[in-house]
Amino acid sequence: MSMWRIALIVAYFFAAVAIAGDDKPPLRPDEPTAGEPRPGRLTAVITPAEQVKAVRVVSRQTGKEYRPASFDKATGEARFADLPGDANYDVCIATTDGREIEGVDLAFVDARLQRLADARRKELDLPARKPGRFTTDDVEAITKFVAGWEDFMDTRRMLYLRGHGDRATVLVELMRLKEFHASGRGENQQMVWRIELWYMRNAGGGWERLPNVERTLRRFRGLPADWRMIHVEYTPALTATIDAGGKAEPLRFDIPVRPDPATSRPAETEPALDTQPRILGLDDDSPPET
Repeated sequence: MSMWRIALIVAYFFAAVAIAGDDKPPLRPDEPTAGEPRPGRLTAVITPAEQVKAVRVVSRQTGKEYRPASFDKATGEARFADLPGDANYDVCIATTDGREIEGVDLAFVDARLQRLADARRKELDLPARKPGRFTTDDVEAITKFVAGWEDFMDTRRMLYLRGHGDRATVLVELMRLKEFHASGRGENQQMVWRIELWYMRNAGGGWERLPNVERTLRRFRGLPADWRMIHVEYTPALTATIDAGGKAEPLRFDIPVRPDPATSRPAETEPALDTQPRILGLDDDSPPET
């Protein structure tokens, strides 16, 4: 076959492709499932107001802290402005008697992505996602998992366990009390202490911890005598949500008379505390949540 005939065939081929392409509708990107979140305001009223030394909010997702635009010492009302929307915030209170009381966001690590995915499934008329059920058997399995976890830390205590069907969020206290490299010895031996949020899932064969997504809320390395001065309490009652439209329900909180050892690290206490975690999110007919 001559070269000109080959060239003619090739030209006819590309012309046919171009003509066929003219009959196809142009490709258009889908409209976004959700728009850009709007910044919002948050109001927190904390009583008794005279016990409030300072107040702030923190995003556990980004680690950013925000100070109030205003604080009324008479009423205990703190107002926060220009907080990014579609996000959870933990209100953190420092009291005049040395206590620190903080919210603890127990939502799962990808909660926002799941909300967007669920909205998209609804748009496409797809069946809703089935997250499974969270039962007392799951509580028992996760409790054993945390107790048996082996790493640098040698002491672990769960403060909160929040079920999300086949997923779970755990607030756990971790310590290294044994000697380690560069820890010193005797009266100068240091310890390591952390409060972390762990995220777990039931992969079918059992519960597992998601790697590299844990969030450290508190950390300390030093002498036990200095560590005993730390006092921090955690409660989901101090967690607030600003929706994608920038709106948030006002938060009201009464400072408890005394801390709950099960959900806190009280000052001047020994490392070993015999407490049971607060269990949230149960789906079965087991005993009421604690």
